Amino acid sequence: MAKSRKSNSYDMHTNQKDESAHSERLAFTGRIAASIAHEIRNPLGNVSMAVQQLRDAFTGDSPWAKHIEVIIRNTERINFLITELLNCARPPKLNIRPHDIHKILESILDSIKTKIASQRIVVSKQFNSQMPSINVDKEQIERVFLNVMINSLESMSNGGNMTITTEMEGDFLVVKIRDTGEGIPEEDIIRIFDPFFSTKPSGVGLGLSTTYGVVVSHGGTIDVESERNRGTLFVISLPTK
Repeated sequence: MAKSRKSNSYDMHTNQKDESAHSERLAFTGRIAASIAHEIRNPLGNVSMAVQQLRDAFTGDSPWAKHIEVIIRNTERINFLITELLNCARPPKLNIRPHDIHKILESILDSIKTKIASQRIVVSKQFNSQMPSINVDKEQIERVFLNVMINSLESMSNGGNMTITTEMEGDFLVVKIRDTGEGIPEEDIIRIFDPFFSTKPSGVGLGLSTTYGVVVSHGGTIDVESERNRGTLFVISLPTK
């Protein structure tokens, strides 16, 4: 997908002011997140323990049982959101080990194969057979690629193509994930990595923000190029040295 006047792009390499501003926003979010976690998690833990005791006190046919389950589900949801906020706002602690990037990508594709099939998505893999192993935190990098792939799939609700390419560019291992989905509006392209920004009705807006933080913590970059009704290209570059 060549860059043109019609395409929207977010490039971490060429827009240092935007990158600096984004980093400052993440740092500010981190401070807020730490305060939120401390102030909310303690009372939330008390609520969780109390409602668990209530559940044990009522039988399954009690009229109160369903209300208790609602409370439990929502306390778990709040705890999940706090965790996600902390993950996107603070640098992750990395467990760096050498890994095969293709095995990581294959594992992720296998984990979402049901979603791929149900949405009638055709996946094309253009893997460079000469790729070296790369030192990464496997769990964190899996999260990066999973977030990007899920975003691609959700942009192709009526079917489409997702192409995954691996290649070397100097000292960087590059993974490109291209889809034929609805694309990203021009006014949204520079905001997609901001915490809490989401175009999805039920979206939290932390997935791509977390992705950004993980890639940067590995010394890499993530670039995005998109064109409305033509699709989106994510380019993740990770240093091999």
